[in-house]
Order: sequence, then C-alpha cells, then structure tokens
Amino acid sequence: MAAIQKILCPTDLGDECRPALAMACEWVKRFGAELHLLHVVADLSNPYPYLGPPFNEAMSWETMIRQKARDALNAWPLPEGFATLKVVRELRSDSPVAHIVEYSQATGIDLIVMGTHGRSGISHLLLGSVAEHIVRRAPCSVLTVRPSEPKAAGESK
Repeated sequence: MAAIQKILCPTDLGDECRPALAMACEWVKRFGAELHLLHVVADLSNPYPYLGPPFNEAMSWETMIRQKARDALNAWPLPEGFATLKVVRELRSDSPVAHIVEYSQATGIDLIVMGTHGRSGISHLLLGSVAEHIVRRAPCSVLTVRPSEPKAAGESK
C-alpha cells in the first residue's frame, strides 16, 4: 500500500461534514499525514449578466462573501484531541467538483475523505451529489462518510 502523506477533507462547513472531518483527522494522525481543508464558494461575480446594472453588481458582494467564507474556514475547529495537527486551509470559488479534483491533482493528495449529506429520493435527484462526482473523477482514493443520522427523502437540513 502506498504511503498516505496528504489527506483532503472538502467541506461546506456544515454539521454534516463534521463526521468526515473527524474521520480525516483519525487517518491523518494514523499516517502522520498533512490535513487539507478545502471550501468552495459559489462564483457570484456575474450571476445575472443579461439583466445589466444594477442587477449584476454582485462583484461588490463577492469580496465580502469570500472574506466571510475564509473567516469561517479558518475558524472551523478540528475535533477535540486533534488541535495539534498540521492543517492547510484553502478557499476556492466556482464549481466544488472541479476544484476538489483540480486541487487533489495539483497538491498530490493521496486520499479524499468527504461527507455526504445523506439525501435520497427526489432531493438527491434534483440536487445531485458532489461526493458521487468526486468518487468518479478523483485522481486518488475517496472515502465517503455518511452523516450521523440519515435524512428522510425530501428532508433538507
């Protein structure tokens, strides 16, 4: 088995990601690896270009939204007992799937540990699954972690 030196834990900073973060921390500790946390925010630079001003002025909001996301990512705590782990925190904008795959390739990630939201039925059909796309496209192994309590079909947060 190849050595695992870098583990990526993509996160939307929601509670559903905490079990995956705990699992990633366990693997990081076990292998003496480096933990990478990646958060991808939506690209709001031009959401309604066809409407013209003032409707396409999201650029002024993008800087604030990115700063809030960066602050939240930097403040996102590791589980108890893992505060001394070496952590690289990265923020990207646009497509989560594309950036998770690209980041994994660019940084030589050996393992991706990510949470699933536990959606099923129509909500899964409509919203899709980032985890599902990552499993298919990732350049390395992917460990998916189910949320603590599975959600009923159609149930959101």
